Amino acid sequence: MAWTLLISAIPLIVVGPIAGHLADRFNRKALLKRGHIARALITASAILATSSQFRVAGYIVFAALLGITRILYTARATAFPRLVRKHELVAADSTSLIIGVIAGSTGAGIGMALVGHSATAALLIAVLGQSFAAFLFGRISIDLGKGAKNSSRGHVSPIIHQLKKPKTKFAMFATASHRFILGICIASISLLVDSSYGLHTTGYVAVLGFSAAGAFCGSVTAEWVSEHFPRRSITVIAFAASSVITLIACIAATPRIGLLSVAVASFLFQNLRVRSDATIQANVSKSNIGHVFAAYDMLYNLAFIIGAIVGIGLSGLLTFAAVLACVSVSFAAMSIVFAIINDGKQDGETSQS
Repeated sequence: MAWTLLISAIPLIVVGPIAGHLADRFNRKALLKRGHIARALITASAILATSSQFRVAGYIVFAALLGITRILYTARATAFPRLVRKHELVAADSTSLIIGVIAGSTGAGIGMALVGHSATAALLIAVLGQSFAAFLFGRISIDLGKGAKNSSRGHVSPIIHQLKKPKTKFAMFATASHRFILGICIASISLLVDSSYGLHTTGYVAVLGFSAAGAFCGSVTAEWVSEHFPRRSITVIAFAASSVITLIACIAATPRIGLLSVAVASFLFQNLRVRSDATIQANVSKSNIGHVFAAYDMLYNLAFIIGAIVGIGLSGLLTFAAVLACVSVSFAAMSIVFAIINDGKQDGETSQS
């Protein structure tokens, strides 16, 4: 599990800064179109991996597709402020995530159904899908951003200034810290499921499945939550409720309750994450939004990976109940921190800002 997590960090560390730079310096419409063309060509080359002589090509193709995916995700996310008004960003982000999960699940189902009969046919369908996506992005008539020609290239001071804004710091710190603690929780419960049922990798996948299900539900409710609660309240509730649910899992100390706690905590995180995404998009300068959003995305994903590795280490030293007790206390402590610290909101400012 630790090796898998460490390897998954490579695309984030390597491609994250590149994605931010590309989103700020180049026409995003062209970037999205050409990115999908590149994905189609790379996917086509994966047909070589269906032969045992070129099996290593499959790993290279997978790594390349992961890297391009990070670039395209950053380009799409930074285009939303040009497509919708500030108070509509949460709805746009949540809708994008919902559609992405449905599309990904559908694609995975098609791939699993076909790969047993013809892996080449499955890859060709993927190539057609990427090509069609490139065609659709090319037909967009709205300006998605063409890069900031008048900004100083190679200078990090404008980016640092954006990162120091109270709203930006609050959003990044909240999302990363919750994701870090959640990573410890997920790793610990994965090991509990494995030791209880002897599922090994399957147990880890099961925990991630419950986490993904909770996150999907969180994407569905994010717009409603954002409309009814201010940003600070969403943050405090996410941490406080996560503390309660992990405390229940600690007391029960059973795999089933542990899996349910992962789903609920992931649901709470997703509501927080979507709200934080919108905060970054709404308050960062359009000339630097790519760099800042890429840094934010990289931060909370790396926080999860580091948290999961810490959780693996703690599970080797402490009992399952002790690890979850630490998780519960950490969530509770952070709920107090975010109830106190400056979130950048001015008096009279609406909760949607």
